[in-house]
Amino acid sequence: MPLCKAYTIGVNTVAFSRVKPLSTFVMTVLVAAALCAQAGCVASKYRLAKQNTPPVHRLDVAFSPTASLQSSLTALIIDRGPGSWKREALWDEYVLTVTNPGEQRLTIESASLLDPADTAYAAGTDPWALEKQSRMLEKQYRARGQAFVRSVGPGMLIVGAGAAPIAAGGVFSAGAAAAATAVVIVLPVYYLSVVGINHHNKKAVVAEFTRRRLPLPLALAPGETQTLSVFFPMVRSPRSLTLQWSNDAGHGSCALSLDFLKALHVPAAPSKP
Repeated sequence: MPLCKAYTIGVNTVAFSRVKPLSTFVMTVLVAAALCAQAGCVASKYRLAKQNTPPVHRLDVAFSPTASLQSSLTALIIDRGPGSWKREALWDEYVLTVTNPGEQRLTIESASLLDPADTAYAAGTDPWALEKQSRMLEKQYRARGQAFVRSVGPGMLIVGAGAAPIAAGGVFSAGAAAAATAVVIVLPVYYLSVVGINHHNKKAVVAEFTRRRLPLPLALAPGETQTLSVFFPMVRSPRSLTLQWSNDAGHGSCALSLDFLKALHVPAAPSKP
């Protein structure tokens, strides 16, 4: 009578009998599948950037002056650029410093980004919705024959050079031989680990996104200054950024021309021979 043992791994129970060793071919295929799964299942879209990312480059470009609201673009953080905190960030983060210089409470109601075709984009509140919107825009640009790059363009020296992509490390690389002899048990453990890692990383991204985001509407007390970020999809050659505000005296807006970002998401033209 064959001996049989059961092992409980998380919510999975794996039962197996003492059988003849698997053929070398089958073990090789299973281990190869595990290695390939490891590279793809730990989702890059949930990973934070490594600590050696270059620091953010300050811009400190002032909006058009108003008596009620003083604003400036403190920095622009793009995918794999200086100051980036997510390994693959399919959005553009505009870091703003806003000040209420008046003597009454003021509320920033909304923020919008205008593209060269006068299409307005509202500041995003969900990182995954922003990533989806950026992918759709990228397809639309390419369908119209407009070249597009996710990271820095050639005229973006004001923002700085993008950081190099980071390759994923291997969980199984050091113990691939051992995995061949226990692949029936290792694979369930691995997949449960991946689910846990992705869940943890996703929560970390949402938490950091929320911590940095300028919540709209945002009330500013007299004399109060805040430095927070507004997130937009990857808009090619943005034209302007506008803040709408209100106080007891009425409503108003202040805008920033983004002509200096005309190379944003625009690839370098091919050099002439």
